[in-house]
Amino acid sequence: MQPSAADFHRQLRSLFAVLRTLVRQSSQGRNSVADFSAHLEGRIGALARVHEMLMRVPAVGVDLEELVCGELLAQSAPMERCSVGGPEIRIARESAGALGLAFHELAVNAIAHGALATPGGRVNVHWSMRGENGSSWLEVQWSEHEARLDNTMPSHKGFGLELIERMLPHELSARTTMDFPSGGLHVQLLIPQAAATPIWRHGESD
Repeated sequence: MQPSAADFHRQLRSLFAVLRTLVRQSSQGRNSVADFSAHLEGRIGALARVHEMLMRVPAVGVDLEELVCGELLAQSAPMERCSVGGPEIRIARESAGALGLAFHELAVNAIAHGALATPGGRVNVHWSMRGENGSSWLEVQWSEHEARLDNTMPSHKGFGLELIERMLPHELSARTTMDFPSGGLHVQLLIPQAAATPIWRHGESD
């Protein structure tokens, strides 16, 4: 089933809203036009990759594994030091952009400051479906080991942290946590099945 014209217009409005946020947030704390341009270009590139995935088969959304691996590969991450997997989950088109941006920010941070900036560091990204209080949730765990990060929260909340703490709960009704254990980073995303349209389509081939 192809998306209707109304669905397409809603998707465009959502995209433009995200782009406005990206421009505003990417400019904060930048010391040069080149720095601003690089961060903005990277984030727009992440949205473009999600859009390309969606255009293949719009009705069935985006494969979660492809969404995660796509961002790691886009940052030239050493995939031999990345473990990615879980049950087959498809992210609905209304939710793919926000999640794609979240994985983009996490991948960029891992390369620049986290586990993939050290010779022995590793990134593990795994997900599963779980029940809680009679509801179904998609649980995504992003864990970094042997990273440069210490065990304190950053003093400045950049776009990536704001995205995970505020945008995902707003856009997806998600519950998110971010911890900085010694030598690592752990992010948990809990996304409810009932948020807006179905967030995932588990095992469907539509």
